[in-house]
Order: sequence, then C-alpha cells, then structure tokens
Amino acid sequence: MKKTLVMLVSILVIGTPVLAQTTVDTEWEGSGHFETHFVAGDDANSDFWTTGSYIKGEYHAIDKDDNPYGYGIDTVDAWVKASVSDGFMEFLNERKDSHERMYGRAGQISYTYIWTNESAEMAFGTNTNYARLRDCQYSRNKTTQGRQFEATGNHYIYHMLTDSDGDGAALIVDAVGSSKVRLMGSESWGSSFNFGSLPVCGDGCAWYDHYADFEGSGKGDFYLHGWADNELTIGCCGHGWTIPGDGSDDSAAYDLHVRYAGDWSYPDLGIKGE
Repeated sequence: MKKTLVMLVSILVIGTPVLAQTTVDTEWEGSGHFETHFVAGDDANSDFWTTGSYIKGEYHAIDKDDNPYGYGIDTVDAWVKASVSDGFMEFLNERKDSHERMYGRAGQISYTYIWTNESAEMAFGTNTNYARLRDCQYSRNKTTQGRQFEATGNHYIYHMLTDSDGDGAALIVDAVGSSKVRLMGSESWGSSFNFGSLPVCGDGCAWYDHYADFEGSGKGDFYLHGWADNELTIGCCGHGWTIPGDGSDDSAAYDLHVRYAGDWSYPDLGIKGE
C-alpha cells in the first residue's frame, strides 16, 4: 500500500540562562508533503519544505546555546539529506543576529530550491554564529553522486547566498537530462560573501580541488550571477579576475548564461563580493 505523508514540525527555541543544547532530528518517507521550521531564538532560523509523489529524507538542527565569548549569540547548525520524485525541495537558512561591532550586521541568507518531474537529491547544511553564516559541506553527507545537489528529468535548480546588504551570488540550472552541483564551501559575513570559494581553500570547509563545479548532460540553460556594491572577484578562492564597483547598489555585476546540448561542465563556481 502506498504511504501518504503530511507532516508539519515547528520548533521555537527560547533562550534561557541555562546552557542546554536544543536539537531537532526528524525523518520522513512516503508521498505528499513534509515541512519543518526551526527558530533558534533571535539568532537564526531554518526552514525546509518538500512535496512529491515520493519523498524521503532526514533533517537535523541544533541550537548549541553556547554563547561564545559572551556576545549573547549562539551557534546554530542545520542540515538536510533528502530526495524527491516528481516534486520539489526547498531549504532556507537565515542568520538573524551578529556581534555587529566586529563582524557587521546580520541578515545573511542561504537558500536552495530544486524541482523535478523525475528525481532529485539534496545534501546540504548551514552553520551560523556571532561572526558569519557558513555553508561548509566537507564533513557532511553527500548525494548519491557525491554532490550537494543533483537532479534528473525535466528539472530546475536554484541556489543563492546573500550578505546583510542583499548582495550575493546565485546558480540556476533549467534543464532536461541530468545535473550535478558540487558546492563544498561558501560563507557570508557583514556585507561580504564568498560563494563556492572560501578565502583559503582546504580549511576544512572546502578542499583544494573540485570543490565547486557543475556537470550536466542533456539540454539546458546554466546561469551564474553575482552582484555587489564595491567589488566582485570571479574564480577560485577569490584569486580570479575582478569586477570593480563604485559603492552604489549592485554597481558590480556578473551574469553568465550558457545554453548547452550534450555533456557540459563548468569547473569553477567561485564568486567573492563585498
């Protein structure tokens, strides 16, 4: 008998003077809809939604209630490993608080949306603290093909990272066939970001090679965008070529669009901005 699953999980974490971690660990499998919402006080929030003819996965979140250095901001970590058939997955993480005097304002966002009429997988996690939001995947679970996102059939993949000013970068894949995205390390702090390209590669968040790339087979449109007020650097670990801005809103911009048919790959998704 086919199992139908409709589930909603909401967790509100309210800060107390007692140092006690709050965790959420949940799994799902069936057809229908699942969503979970984790609110870690005023420090961060994490939301995941999925709907499909078949959905399966696990979601984990933790508010460590650790208050490092007495800044009044806890470390929060959330990750998901999920798959869907004929449906979508959506994962949103937002950093809500910051030790602003040293690290700039909060408001950083990591967001992913995947839709497919066949199958797709997501294996991704985000960590926030008093200083930054980090999408570090080195020690986390991967998809079947060892990536962070993959899909087959008629599918759409969107991933975005923004800083406190709304500047950032985005990857879009609109294709028929198969797609695999590796995005091992990104981070955002204050009004700066590194998308798929940490300042020092190999620091335990990403690794020296094959840390942010795309592979596609079939027919599709691939987009890579970056926007910032002061400067963009395109390429590995922030060591590529630079697009200057004048400080005005989105005065530095990068827009790549590739239409492909057959097998095609893009070896370096790195974009750094400030």
